[in-house]
This record gives sequence, structure tokens and C-alpha cells, in this order.
Amino acid sequence: MKRRHAQQVITADEQIARYAYVLGNVPASVADKAYAAAFSGLSATQREEIVGQLRAELPDEPDAAASVDPGAFARLMRDLLARDALVRIRDGAVIAAAFVASTPVVAYFTTGAGSVTMDQQPPWIHELAGHETAPVDGGRTHHRHGVPGILSRDHGNTGDSREW
Repeated sequence: MKRRHAQQVITADEQIARYAYVLGNVPASVADKAYAAAFSGLSATQREEIVGQLRAELPDEPDAAASVDPGAFARLMRDLLARDALVRIRDGAVIAAAFVASTPVVAYFTTGAGSVTMDQQPPWIHELAGHETAPVDGGRTHHRHGVPGILSRDHGNTGDSREW
């Protein structure tokens, strides 16, 4: 039986940091899908509020469709100025959290190319993708007490598993 860790409250700053990490580690095609998925998961009021906050931060007004169409929002977020504005607006952490937890991002780290680099990812990515993270074990072959491993003190072995 898997033991789940207690859910920790993640601050807005941590949500933004996780968003920036994921954005820097997924291809543009995954990011586009993640923005669209994150935006489509928001209520109409939240969408309008976020695009309104972005509108106030950007030099050029976003397309009117960006507040209702997830695809248009994803296209808006291709602009580096829009991404910069997103991390500065009041509700930026809302879209950042939805982006990180979106189906395209989870799929990228679960079955996509990101799954190949799972050993180099932070623990919260492991949790996101549903991977069990093993602690550094000093090369032992078994993690249970009472089961001999290569470095076990109670079992003098030569490393040949046939001796166990």
C-alpha cells in the first residue's frame, strides 16, 4: 500500500517558481496545451479577471478573444511580455498552479519525454507525475530491514546475489 504525504500549503511565490520551472522544461507545444487547459479550467469570471489584470500590465492590449477562448489565451502567452506580466499580477498564482497541474504537463512528465529525465527532476515533479521517489540508498539493493543487501552488515556477501 502506498503511503501518501500530507498535502502542504503552497505559497503564491512557490506556485510562480514551480510554473517558471515547468515552463523552462517543457517544449512550446506542451506549454501551449497547458495554458489552454489551465485557462479552460477557470470560471468565466476568473478568465475575465486574469485577462483584465494582464491588460493593465501589457503595453499592447490583448485580443478580446483571449478572455473567453483558451486557444487565444495560449497564443497570448507565447509573448514573453505576457508571461512576465502573468507572474506579476494578483491572480498569477491561480493560473500558474493550474498550468503546472494541467493534463499536458502531467502527461509530459508521466509518459512523454519528461519521464526520461525524471531522476533529475525535483521531488514535487515526482509527486505531480505519481512517481515514487526513493531516497539515496548508498547502493543497497534492498530497502527493507532484515533483507540482506550488498552493503548489509549482517550478511557477509561478495555481491553475488546467489549467496543470499
